[in-house]
Amino acid sequence: MSARSEAKPKSAVAIKGKRPKRNEKGWQAEKSAITRSAILEATIQCLLELGYANTTTALIASSAGVSRGAMMHHFPSRMLVMRAVVDFLHGRRLREYRELMADIDEPQQPLTHEATAKSVEAAWRYVNLPSFVAYQELLAASRTDLELQQVIGPVEKDFEKQFLDTAKAVFPHWKNIARLEGAHDMVHFLMKGMALSHMDVRKKARSKRVMAYLTTILSDIYKEANLIE
Repeated sequence: MSARSEAKPKSAVAIKGKRPKRNEKGWQAEKSAITRSAILEATIQCLLELGYANTTTALIASSAGVSRGAMMHHFPSRMLVMRAVVDFLHGRRLREYRELMADIDEPQQPLTHEATAKSVEAAWRYVNLPSFVAYQELLAASRTDLELQQVIGPVEKDFEKQFLDTAKAVFPHWKNIARLEGAHDMVHFLMKGMALSHMDVRKKARSKRVMAYLTTILSDIYKEANLIE
């Protein structure tokens, strides 16, 4: 047999017994993103369970299941992780609101009392989401924590604008901007107040009653504006 016939094709030699090389740079970036996400989620959980004052970097690292070294690599200080979680919650809260309010107000269909009731119920679910509660914990802490206040102030201002823009987008029947803003503020402050009244007795029953009143009030407002049948 000739030497030529015994030689294996180069492609076979290259494939046999070898695995494709992993893109180490890409894997490191993915691993870093996973770790960062775990830290942010753990921070939210700590805020919910422990409150802002008791949420330390050591407890966040423990909750996230990462080493102190990894924690310090991503967030060298407590305020840096708080800054990151404020930005993280900014996007999540807008996305969750859009998802909860999707398909309630159909532009091709008349706005109904039932649709209004559905929007009120969705607003109540929204203010009870972990993201909303965690952000309120940060907002409350910023009243006396000046460093946190400087972080959260500009984000809060931007969020309010984007939140109103989102409300306009998901409720196309609300053409009258002044009326929309008034209705929006009424729902926002009422829901927020009920959500934060965590010590109230018979909260579930009382919240249900208030939501029924709110639905009636909104329906009357929309009727006056010829938005509802």
